[in-house]
Amino acid sequence: MTEFLSDQWIAALAKACDAARGGTPAPDRDASGDRIVVEPMVGGVPGRGDVSYRVALDASGCSVAARDADAPAADVRLETDYETAVALARGELNAQTALAAGRLRVVGDVARLAAHAAALATFDDLFASVRSTTSYPDA
Repeated sequence: MTEFLSDQWIAALAKACDAARGGTPAPDRDASGDRIVVEPMVGGVPGRGDVSYRVALDASGCSVAARDADAPAADVRLETDYETAVALARGELNAQTALAAGRLRVVGDVARLAAHAAALATFDDLFASVRSTTSYPDA
């Protein structure tokens, strides 16, 4: 089992993306200009504090990496607390409900995020195997 939001968990997400691409690393840029970078930020992670990582989606698939402090700002940042992140990851809560309840905050280019909704849905399906091997420490 891999602990939710640990470095190993983020690496497992990256491996799932690489496997979906056929093992080819993600390009630094998408030539079509249709790449979006989303940065989930979860506050109050047990034993870790705040955790951020980056998900880049483009026509060829996705890539995941730990947040680099020197990287340019993400197109969209999704901010939530640990309990909400766990509920979202387990499928006990959806993003729309969390947003409406004020438990999820979206910062950045919301229109760009909406334009990539279909790609984001496939991203969720891609990580089903990671979810099945994830443990969730109590808050």
